[in-house]
Amino acid sequence: MTEVQATVEFSVELHKFYNVDLFQRGFYQIRAGLKVPPRVPHKIETSLLHPGVQDDVIYSKTFQILYKNEEVVVNDVLIFKVGETLNDIDFQLSLDLYFTDGDYTPDDPSSLQNISGRTLRLHFSLQRGIHQHVNVMFDYFHLSVISVAIHASLVALHQPLISLPRPVKTTWLNRNAPPQSKDSVIQPLENVVFGSSYVKQVSADGRTFLVSDNCLQHAFSLHHDLCSNLLLAYQGLFDYFTSITKDLPSSHRMELAKPSMQVLYERVLRRPYPRSQRHVYIEQLDLEARLAELCEQVKQKAESPDELAELVNMNLAQLCSLLMALWGQFLEVRRFAEAFFCLEHPRQSALAYQELHFQACASSYSSEIL
Repeated sequence: MTEVQATVEFSVELHKFYNVDLFQRGFYQIRAGLKVPPRVPHKIETSLLHPGVQDDVIYSKTFQILYKNEEVVVNDVLIFKVGETLNDIDFQLSLDLYFTDGDYTPDDPSSLQNISGRTLRLHFSLQRGIHQHVNVMFDYFHLSVISVAIHASLVALHQPLISLPRPVKTTWLNRNAPPQSKDSVIQPLENVVFGSSYVKQVSADGRTFLVSDNCLQHAFSLHHDLCSNLLLAYQGLFDYFTSITKDLPSSHRMELAKPSMQVLYERVLRRPYPRSQRHVYIEQLDLEARLAELCEQVKQKAESPDELAELVNMNLAQLCSLLMALWGQFLEVRRFAEAFFCLEHPRQSALAYQELHFQACASSYSSEIL
């Protein structure tokens, strides 16, 4: 569906840095960047509150390493927002280790040099998103580990709002020319809803517009597929949020999130929140019933093409706003790295400090997202 744009947001939490056996004392820094295949039209936005951003690369706070087996708490959260056409998505996250053994200037990123790097392949699903914790080990000559929690979710599906650069195909005539791109054309709402072949025609009485059966079926199918994807993405994020908070110690912040979760549940499904249940998940039957309601509303507008297109756009906008609200609530509740640690390592193994470093190194190679 190249006529539709998807917005995917990533939260990359750099939790702790472990010096297993670095050769040099000095100042170190982690820099992260998100990569999308050049053939896929896309636009990447980055943000971080504390350190800085340069050329779509986010760099963490700079920390000093002096001793072997030293552990440094980084606790930096990197946000990547990707706008792209709705194609098969293949993301890569690059994590680079930078270093200097002399004085450095915080405002000058070039004062540190790149000494090692790793690239993680992120298997993203529109419905399930990404929720992974991985210990990334750098090469043998810079033996160190950064623990990373990666979360990602679809947050919007909508009519193209920005022009995405598309790569220009190369031929034998311009094969030696530098890479070029051209902006994609933003289609009107009616062409997105009714299809690219839609041509607006006025009815005989001049009161409304005519739409062919093929264009109507395109509108119904498009609306069904996009709403289904948004509802499934919402279900996946909501259910994961519920399951992970069951294993976290109670906190004031999570108690504050519960009323918002209840309100979002009721607004998405248009049914009362089951307050008698301690841990609430979104049932598939409730999701299908809500999708059927939305589709029936659109079908009732078949005789009014303008109202139909506006209703499709309004339904998508409402679902996107609720999904983004849930994603924002999800990011507000921190301590996910601690939850993963508690689940994967029992209390007894946490006492074996040296052994944890070897487990961290081994798990970085066995992770599903590497």
